[in-house]
Amino acid sequence: MYRYIVIVLAVLTLWGCREEKIPPSDIVAQVDESYLTKKELNYNIPSGFSNDIVLDLKKNLINKWVEEEIFLKSAEQEGLTLDDKEEYLIEEYRKSLLIQKYLEQKLNRNIIVTEREIDNYYKMHKDEFVRTENEIHLIHLLLQQKDKAIFDEIRKTDNLMPLIEKYYFDQKSTVEMPNGDLGYVAEKDLPKKFLNVLKKMKTGVISRPIKMDDGFHFIQLIDRKNAGTYRDLELVRNDIVLRLRKEHQTEELTRLKRELKEKFQVQTFLSKIQ
Repeated sequence: MYRYIVIVLAVLTLWGCREEKIPPSDIVAQVDESYLTKKELNYNIPSGFSNDIVLDLKKNLINKWVEEEIFLKSAEQEGLTLDDKEEYLIEEYRKSLLIQKYLEQKLNRNIIVTEREIDNYYKMHKDEFVRTENEIHLIHLLLQQKDKAIFDEIRKTDNLMPLIEKYYFDQKSTVEMPNGDLGYVAEKDLPKKFLNVLKKMKTGVISRPIKMDDGFHFIQLIDRKNAGTYRDLELVRNDIVLRLRKEHQTEELTRLKRELKEKFQVQTFLSKIQ
């Protein structure tokens, strides 16, 4: 009898060891028996950020996971569960992810748009590329401090762009105040001081330094276009390419739907929704 009890206890002990949850080797956070792994953490980290930013983001995400895990366990301890609608919404999200994955495999993401397509689209939709505002084509340079040597170079040149590239000013600019070729900009979006100077300028001319709170601005007038004129094809080429790619993707999706519908038996019961 004693021997039998020992065997039973040994079996139960082995079974318990097998059932015991083995912690992952790359744990970065733990709440009771729940773990957040380094791999799972990295799922939430976008690419393209510096190491310092990524480190701060990881710390914030870990703190957020711990807080949410505590709330989750508290909810489960109190017997809270999801109702049918909530479970349905979760299942719908799972299905949408799977569908998206399927479409990414089946639809061509490298659609090639030909020059002939671009030209034809531009001719047929030219009215969509009419200017609604007066626009000015500018090259712009901001110097935060007065630099006599650079001021002298600007005074002697007839083109701001080589000088901007020479000193890497285009790489030091901001979205709000970029340095370089700005393309066509609506007059109404330009500072009043710029407009006052531009009124007296001829095409190709580089302005005198325009003193403002953030430094000294130079602008070169390349072209003027009035409201009602057509934007040239080169100015709208990228927009047209995006439109044509979207059209091709829509056509491809429609074709795929049609082919798949032939493989399945589909029925709808519209009378039941009234």
